[in-house]
Amino acid sequence: MNGIKIGCIGIGVMGSALMEAVVQTTGQGSLTVYDPDRIKLEAFCRKTGAAPAPDNASIAASCDWVFLAVKPQYLPEVLAAVSHSLKSETILVSMAAGVQISKIRESTAGHRRIVRIMPNTPASVGSGVIAIAADPSVSQAETEELQRMLSSAGITETTPESLMDAVTAISGSGPAYGYVFIDALADAAVQMGMPRAQALRYAAATLRGAGDMVLKTGTHPAVLKDAVCSPGGTTIAAVTELEESGFRAAVIKAARSAWKRSRELGS
Repeated sequence: MNGIKIGCIGIGVMGSALMEAVVQTTGQGSLTVYDPDRIKLEAFCRKTGAAPAPDNASIAASCDWVFLAVKPQYLPEVLAAVSHSLKSETILVSMAAGVQISKIRESTAGHRRIVRIMPNTPASVGSGVIAIAADPSVSQAETEELQRMLSSAGITETTPESLMDAVTAISGSGPAYGYVFIDALADAAVQMGMPRAQALRYAAATLRGAGDMVLKTGTHPAVLKDAVCSPGGTTIAAVTELEESGFRAAVIKAARSAWKRSRELGS
């Protein structure tokens, strides 16, 4: 990683989380950032030791890796600002939901070295999921370098670009579904007399533990669920209520709505 210059345009929630991970991996002095919010920009640079850039074009002209941490609706404006400054060997890394590599190429006068990633907000606490889809012009070694760069933010995994809308619906938007579940479970605990802080702590830790069980044991969640459901017990009574209320169908419909919206953003 020595000598590699990394830049990021946009340091909102997601951009700042990933760039903090990059600084942890590559060290201070490797990162240059730009954001139109000068207060946010200066605060981030003080925190991480990153260098502030005067504008988008200067990052494109000077960096080997350029992260585009902007929302889909702002991406065309940013691409227009950087397209004439990009070096041919620069790798663009976009995290804009739904926007395909082909569209980014069209907006950058045919620039080929493009990667799409879809991170999620738990990256800010080192527990994210980051899917990576690279153009064929980006080598496997370079893709692995990107994975190392982002490794302290959480799990990194390559995926075909054709699955990126599904990734957006499941892991990109998925934390929000988990937060709704945690909030609802905590509400139930409060209704039963548990203090709110304790209720939230127990609900969040329980959901985290369930996820760890699936990931660390490799056991199918249905098998793990059956192991908790004793005959005639409390858990099967609760699971039956979830089934009767259409819990699974609601989750599937929610994820499909996010998937559909991601496809719309790309068009």
